Amino acid sequence: MKEDLLYKKKKIILLVSVLLVSTSGLAYELVAGTMATYLIGQSVLQFSFAMGWFLAAMGLGSYLSRFAKTNILDKILKIQILLGLTGGYSAAILFFAFAYTDTLYPFFLLLALIVGTGVGFEIPIILRLMGEVNILSLAISDVFTFDYIGALFASMVFPLVLLPNLGLIRSSIFFGSMNILSGFLLISVINKKENRKDKILLTLSGFVLLLGFFFSEKLTRFIEDKLYQDPIILTKDTSYQRIVVTKWRNDTRLFLDGNLQFSTMDEARYHESLVHVPIAFLKRVPESVLVIGGGDGLAIRELLKYSEIKSITLVELDPQMIKLFKDNPNLQKINNNSLSNPKLTIFTMDAFNFLKENKGENTYDLILTDLPDPNSYSIGKLYTVSFYLNLFQHLKKDGIFVTQSTSPLFAKDAYWCIVETIRFAAYKINPSIHTIPYHVYIPSFGDWGFSMSGSNLSPGDFQPIQVSTQFLSNDLISSLFVFSKDSLPDTPPPINHLDSQVLIGLYSNAYHRLYE
Repeated sequence: MKEDLLYKKKKIILLVSVLLVSTSGLAYELVAGTMATYLIGQSVLQFSFAMGWFLAAMGLGSYLSRFAKTNILDKILKIQILLGLTGGYSAAILFFAFAYTDTLYPFFLLLALIVGTGVGFEIPIILRLMGEVNILSLAISDVFTFDYIGALFASMVFPLVLLPNLGLIRSSIFFGSMNILSGFLLISVINKKENRKDKILLTLSGFVLLLGFFFSEKLTRFIEDKLYQDPIILTKDTSYQRIVVTKWRNDTRLFLDGNLQFSTMDEARYHESLVHVPIAFLKRVPESVLVIGGGDGLAIRELLKYSEIKSITLVELDPQMIKLFKDNPNLQKINNNSLSNPKLTIFTMDAFNFLKENKGENTYDLILTDLPDPNSYSIGKLYTVSFYLNLFQHLKKDGIFVTQSTSPLFAKDAYWCIVETIRFAAYKINPSIHTIPYHVYIPSFGDWGFSMSGSNLSPGDFQPIQVSTQFLSNDLISSLFVFSKDSLPDTPPPINHLDSQVLIGLYSNAYHRLYE
């Protein structure tokens, strides 16, 4: 009877160990993919690459496990320590690599190889141990059941709980501690006369992870000081992105996933061109406006200069972005507390879904999309024919739609692809809708482009601006529609469809060439 209870206890402990190992194993893969997405972009490519390389390394580890015939406990404990420290500090290592070297990929590949091989090695070993306390067929079933449960747990907890609350570095350290805990559990089920040395090694490893957990904020700031030119005043990891705000004297800058979004030294050039140019061409002040993106409230600030506007609807994916720019005193000053204005209604949801769910319910005099550049497929879908077809159905017949469209100089092919995609979608909705491109020089970004669509638009047919502006003047507006020869397309631009998203490749290639 005692023997049966002992076997049952061993079985439960081994299954818990499998759960910990599988949870941490998938989590390391998610951490690596997320970090690469944050730093490089192109989320589908990064996650596909991470998963493929990780699974291949697991296969290698499974193959190598066949050669482990003696001292199995020592081998698996060393694997747990290796995984706990390497996987636990994987986010920090990748962050360091990006800040202090020219490339991230060698470190990305090495970490995936080490962690994937380790995870692939230990599961067959634990399976052997399970076979000693259970019928082999049942042991295989139990191990893989708990393996898959652990994977599900990691895939749910990481994006929904840990990443928004702990950040990437602390999240990876948290999962690293699971490997150390698994090591202690494995010691408890294996009969070994002397395991003091193993416990000391596991304890020291746990202590190293604990130090990293408590000092992760300082570590992150140390690394980011290398990445960002100015002192960091605010950082926030959300379910969707990493938000960093820097400040030097009068210049406050917003970075999303390491990409500059605005500088207060010249953001007026961008936001005034986005807002006041289409209103000048509308020839009347719009009563209802839809803004997609722009959770910083700066486009809303410009719109609120028109007292005639009755309602503004803002659709922003990330609620933390809204919260920061609504509640933080430093950021409130930049947007004039625009996000608390009673004219504003805020929806925190995906813009694609917003347009689908609200089809036919509301139409707007003016629609603005103030989106990040199309550097990933999740953002790129908001630059596709499908998205624009939905959007034009929310625009009044005499309304105007404007979107930022990247740089016509540095990302020329991407810029004209966006313009041509909007033209294609607009013509399908109404042949009288014209799409005209314009651009403005912004020192922080260089030559920056926009696309404007409306019925029978003509570059010279606009009304004078009636509100105060910092940059834009009536004399300047006409010049915004003139492009230099090296900004014009060399070949007919492609159209960006949802199923192919050629725009992502065009944008990525442009900026890779720029930084070569």
